[in-house]
Amino acid sequence: MNPSIEALFTDKILAEAAKRYGFMTDELSLLGNNQNFTYGSNNEARNFVIRIIHESHRSLELIQGELEWIQYLSNNDVPVSCPVKSSNGKLIEKMNGFFVVAFQKALGAPWSDEISQIEEFEKLGAIAGRMHALTKKYIPSTGEIKRYDWQKNNYLREFTNNIPSSQDLVIAHFESLMQRVHKLSRDSDNYGLIHGDFCFGNYTVQPNGLITVFDFDECQYGWFVQDISVNLFYGIAVPRPDEDVLTFVKRYLTSFLKGYVKEHAIDIKLLRDLPLFLDMRQAILYSALYRNGNIDTLDDWSQEFLKRARYNMENNFSLIEMDDILNLIT
Repeated sequence: MNPSIEALFTDKILAEAAKRYGFMTDELSLLGNNQNFTYGSNNEARNFVIRIIHESHRSLELIQGELEWIQYLSNNDVPVSCPVKSSNGKLIEKMNGFFVVAFQKALGAPWSDEISQIEEFEKLGAIAGRMHALTKKYIPSTGEIKRYDWQKNNYLREFTNNIPSSQDLVIAHFESLMQRVHKLSRDSDNYGLIHGDFCFGNYTVQPNGLITVFDFDECQYGWFVQDISVNLFYGIAVPRPDEDVLTFVKRYLTSFLKGYVKEHAIDIKLLRDLPLFLDMRQAILYSALYRNGNIDTLDDWSQEFLKRARYNMENNFSLIEMDDILNLIT
């Protein structure tokens, strides 16, 4: 969380936000405070997630665009966590420089032992494919609520401000990366409104295998392969000792694409851009961790990621090479 915004968030604001959805503050538990302040209710009868957003992070119109997109997906059979109205009958509440929205809490857990990881990846692929097929038909109700393009991601825009200026090779790598992404072609078959953060942590799995996707705060206009890259990135950014990177990538993509093509056709050649988007996700997370500060107190995974990412960027190494991707999927 940006320290300047964190300083503005008071107990009074939390109490007022809780009140507008019929809760006391002791009925809420903090779930996260990365870009927003997110709370879950402990009330089984009203199992909500409440997100408190500073106006510098998202405008009213952008939040409206997010909620409309979620509702559109839900109406077209995508399993998403839907917004709920406040006690005042509003989808968006406003108070003292903050907006407040709430969602039905997604059922399930981050994973389920009742289905295999292969099944989970295939189901995720089908959900992503359906979202991408639907984005081709979706038109925002007004131009004012249209979501932003990928390059307006806060972590990309503020990369050079977040990273120490002494890391000149990292900054040079980032600038070169952005130039390459800007040159990519865009058309309705490869670009549209995407989730933007489609990864482990933003979906739940029920014992029966049903998956629910949530947290569309980063939904943006971007490449479909960009969505495909995110969950894969977190599987290889810090490799597990029991599985090498290429083995995991093949296992993930084989299952994910098997589900994806059931809902949306994809030209396999587009996947040659996957390494570029893996590198972009690396830059986003690198920027986020530096923006949040307290580098020395980060968990072991984050510390190891920063070390690996800096080495990759300073030496212009990709997490995986294009030829490796093409060899794995052809």
